[in-house]
Amino acid sequence: MKKTILISVLIILSSRTYSSYLDTWSNNNLCGWTTSSSTPEDIQKEIDKRQILCYGGVEVYEMPPQESDTGKNGTTFPSPDPELIEALHSKHSLGPKSKMGGY
Repeated sequence: MKKTILISVLIILSSRTYSSYLDTWSNNNLCGWTTSSSTPEDIQKEIDKRQILCYGGVEVYEMPPQESDTGKNGTTFPSPDPELIEALHSKHSLGPKSKMGGY
């Protein structure tokens, strides 16, 4: 009987200690983890519990407005940098016509 009570007390104390270690973290400390490829589950639960809104790794009070990616013909994509296209063409250029009649 004494062992059962002792084990019960230890379990209760250890669970309270485990759940409270994030209590000392600031909201920005928690939001910093949201930029990670995989946010730990306990941190995500704490963010949800505190009802924090995170954007770019920091706490925000509202999400910034986003530009629309939809044009009149559907989704549009940003154009690549023209300098990168020129560099790509010059890097992969085959030069003058070969004797085979092509490039």
